[in-house]
Amino acid sequence: MRDGGVWWAVAGGWAIDLWLGAHTREHHDVEVVVRRRDLTAVHAALSGEWQLFCLDPRGGKWRPWRGHLLEAPAFQLQARSADDTFDIFAETATDTVWRFRRDDRVTRPMKDVVVVGADGMPVVCPEIQLLYMAKTMAPKNALDFTRAGGQLSTDAAVWLANALGLTLPGHPWIDLLK
Repeated sequence: MRDGGVWWAVAGGWAIDLWLGAHTREHHDVEVVVRRRDLTAVHAALSGEWQLFCLDPRGGKWRPWRGHLLEAPAFQLQARSADDTFDIFAETATDTVWRFRRDDRVTRPMKDVVVVGADGMPVVCPEIQLLYMAKTMAPKNALDFTRAGGQLSTDAAVWLANALGLTLPGHPWIDLLK
């Protein structure tokens, strides 16, 4: 991804681990985020060495992605090679503002979306990643919250509590963040 010439960051459980600077659990996949508007450049950068697939429409089956526009709510791509696979999630973002793809009332300045992980890798900031994880209370997501939630800055914890209150009222993490 570094050579693709687009804004990107590691997402998912790896984002939490890279932010914490420790491998805290097993991960079954690698996920990165890119801006939706950069998908043509992503396709151009990866299509020579990777087989590219998309879930379009969302919830459908994987099918070849030939670089066509991926309209919201579809967001998930996958890059496969003989040895590796990783997921690519299209984010709604401009140069200055990121919008939560599940509820565009939740926004963040782009400068606050990515942090540099302990190894120098760009990662989705933990409060945004935890917001995505909060939708399902899967054990791995609860574990990530347990490990990362207490490490959030006060501002990040307040932002996450407010975003959860707006998108998932009554979520159990809200009280834990206060």
